[in-house]
Amino acid sequence: MINLLKQIAVFLLLIFIQLFILNNLILGFNFGYLFQPQIIVFFLLLLPVSYTHVQQILLAFFSGLLVDFFFNSWGIHAAVSTLIGFFRYYVVLDVDSAISGRDEDNKAWTSKKSKTWKWFYFLGFTTIYHFFFILIESLGRNFFSYVLPSVIVSSLFTFLLILILENLLYKPSRN
Repeated sequence: MINLLKQIAVFLLLIFIQLFILNNLILGFNFGYLFQPQIIVFFLLLLPVSYTHVQQILLAFFSGLLVDFFFNSWGIHAAVSTLIGFFRYYVVLDVDSAISGRDEDNKAWTSKKSKTWKWFYFLGFTTIYHFFFILIESLGRNFFSYVLPSVIVSSLFTFLLILILENLLYKPSRN
């Protein structure tokens, strides 16, 4: 029960950060924004491994739908969040079995022992999220002049925010 309340609190904190801080940071040019960090991907990446595939997809969809409601983005977050929820299940199964096979703790994403896994996991899914979000939002126009630079800048900034928030919210394991 405490874990569920913590997840809800993290989700509300991320919505608050996105709504009042990140949406007010504007860096762009004449036909679009270059800087569109979407911190909600952090919530999707920290879902417990114990959730079934269907639970992860449904939770990702409804959290994306809630973000769409707040940001008036017409289902883009719901679609991309559902995609992340679908693929995350398979990646987490492989990584979790590899980590448990090495006799490390199963808290793969909040452990200092698995920093390499964590960085690839966070950066990979953050880049995928931003790529599809910005591609759908721009309708595929101006791919090299808008989509790619925006994906790179937004993914890197979101990745740095995720690392900072992850270290603030979750205590690292002591060795």
